[in-house]
Amino acid sequence: MKYTITPWRHHSDLLQIRQQLYQLPKDGQDHRRHAVNRVMAWKLRGNLPHAIESTALLIDAILHHHSPENANSTFSIRAVYTAALTRFVTGFCDIGRNRERSLEPSSMLDIAKQIGMPVEFVALRHEATHEEMPGLRRLMKVTEQALGWLWQVYWSKLFDKTEDVASIAIVRDEARRILKEFRTAHRDALRANHGTAAQDVVSKTSEFCVKLCGGSRAKTNALVDVLMEDKLLSPSKRELGASMDGAFLIWDSLLRGIARKQRRFISALVKGMLEAISASFARPAGQDVDKEALSMWLIRIELDETWMAIRSDLEQHDLETEVLMWSSLHANDWTSWLGQKMLEFGRSQSKSEWAEILEASRLDCREAADHSMPDEKPLDAWPIDGTASHSVHSPWSRSVMPGSRPIGVVR
Repeated sequence: MKYTITPWRHHSDLLQIRQQLYQLPKDGQDHRRHAVNRVMAWKLRGNLPHAIESTALLIDAILHHHSPENANSTFSIRAVYTAALTRFVTGFCDIGRNRERSLEPSSMLDIAKQIGMPVEFVALRHEATHEEMPGLRRLMKVTEQALGWLWQVYWSKLFDKTEDVASIAIVRDEARRILKEFRTAHRDALRANHGTAAQDVVSKTSEFCVKLCGGSRAKTNALVDVLMEDKLLSPSKRELGASMDGAFLIWDSLLRGIARKQRRFISALVKGMLEAISASFARPAGQDVDKEALSMWLIRIELDETWMAIRSDLEQHDLETEVLMWSSLHANDWTSWLGQKMLEFGRSQSKSEWAEILEASRLDCREAADHSMPDEKPLDAWPIDGTASHSVHSPWSRSVMPGSRPIGVVR
């Protein structure tokens, strides 16, 4: 289990700060000053996320401007706005550079584009740093835009841990019902060659799934759990090495539709698939049809152009890193193959380092294979996008494997 040290005691404290900073409770009282002071106290404890500090600084600039007893000059008010915005932009661009880990760091403008930050924020920072301070009206407008962006990329993604088990169970039941209805309706529409009807089914189902999750991390995970547990993404009568074109045709447009409207869905789906292909079952890892299907789905989600188009460069980098890390720590036939394909077709700038890590993680697999009964039939070719022209061949042979475990874990 991974632990994170936070300056707040309980998750509910962070949710309360969110409500106060953005004036969510409509009780007629302004709690923003109290929230800003509390965030500044958290900063003294250390490990305060930059998004929280930036929000507090921007709100503090607004309060400073509109204070009833404010007798400061327009110049000083502009200076407070400028300082808050400059620190906000610089901090996020520095975070982007650190995650990039490149020998030749990108410019602030490039980093902003990668993380989805409006380029106007960078332009204002450059102007304030190297030229004159921007005008007051412009500073006020950009501050409001910055608070909106911070809400979108950070605050709106916080989930409420008080969600009860009953509500999650309802989500699972509803998700199971609607997904199975979608599978039947979409398949029938495709067989009848009714393109408009098929698009309508995809649109309505994706809207329903997004509303069902409601921005909740727990509910999004529940939706993914249904997809994994009911094996909806793997054809029921499919054999090892067979094409996945049919499954891609039925499910791909729906999954992408959900991902466009629910940003955390992709990461939840990828994590659910990774956990499923590394789980220990009675069947040997190299002979599991469902794990093969999920491995092919992961390659499609990570490397297919239609999927990459709905992610930023930074999100693409993070997903590739997550798959490579997981493949290194949970080595079996499928995760090893998956990691190899990511190195061959991915965009990682540290391929040589990852290749060494993956090779070391496979040693455990090879040692276990020496004590097992080999299967002379090699693994078949798996397509990236469901077409023969993009087939990729595996050098691995299926063999009886014990349950996989992370490197360094002894049982």
